[in-house]
Amino acid sequence: MLLFFSVLFYLAKHKEKEAGITEATEITADPSDISSYLDNYADEDIDPVIYYGGKGYKEKKNVESFLVIGIDSFGEPSKADSYINNDQADVLMLVVVDHDAKQYSILQINRDTMAEITMIGATGDNLGTGVAQIAFSHTYGSGLNDSCEYTVQAVSTLLMDSEIDHYMSLSMDSIQVINHSVGGVTVKIPYDMTSKDPAFTEGAVVTLDDRQAELFVRSRQGLDEPTNISRMDRQLIYLSAWQEQVSNKINSDAGFAMDFISELSEYMVTDMDLSKLSNLASYLSEYQNMGVIKLDGDSREGELYMEFYAYETSIKEAILSLYYNEEQ
Repeated sequence: MLLFFSVLFYLAKHKEKEAGITEATEITADPSDISSYLDNYADEDIDPVIYYGGKGYKEKKNVESFLVIGIDSFGEPSKADSYINNDQADVLMLVVVDHDAKQYSILQINRDTMAEITMIGATGDNLGTGVAQIAFSHTYGSGLNDSCEYTVQAVSTLLMDSEIDHYMSLSMDSIQVINHSVGGVTVKIPYDMTSKDPAFTEGAVVTLDDRQAELFVRSRQGLDEPTNISRMDRQLIYLSAWQEQVSNKINSDAGFAMDFISELSEYMVTDMDLSKLSNLASYLSEYQNMGVIKLDGDSREGELYMEFYAYETSIKEAILSLYYNEEQ
């Protein structure tokens, strides 16, 4: 049962939280404020305080972070024949667990986000970094653990070198596994998508078959909204609906969870062993879900692809929410 919850990254019932702020100030330590703080607590152990927007923050002491990567390829993970593979990180969700507060939050990152990524040459040489869609961070390397590590590095750099402890990648076949596990996920179509399937009329309630599930969570081209943002919204709609349905399956079928995780693991690459997955499962089943954070920014049409530029203020606020506590 615990192993099942190791995939709760994809099925947590999300509570949307706004990520934008208006005051473009730096995350810095105000010397006068720091001095006052030290004067008041001179005889106690002092943790560093940073100031942002006129408020003080302390770093959380006992956090653990996990990057979930959805890969835009099919089949079981396999090693590429070169140092560059054909896979991109289509879905990026960073789960940050606060063990002291017994809570966790999820940062959903737009795959089109322009970010600093590691470049690898044809002979395997590290060519340094360049700016590209963060999805391409996974394209360098074998497509297995090293590619995941490049993606982890890209996300960490985007978040001003925030620490990321572990990762898990899943190929697109996991969509069908997830959908088929509950006999089809039932969703309300948020807007007209009949160009993808005649049943996808705005407002229609549809129980998705496996083919439709993939269309619902992946489609972007040919829709009125060409950016990845609307697709990210649909992914959250789908996964929230799946969570509700899968709860009933768990209660009625004692062997469901193990069968599900066994099938899903065929499409997974991770640095976590069985023990770590089990521990993570316990956290996500017992801790409070604080919801989803999204980075605000601008989408632009680049020379080849859509490009998303996250606001620096939004990145800073996400970091503070995930890794810091506001001083009371």
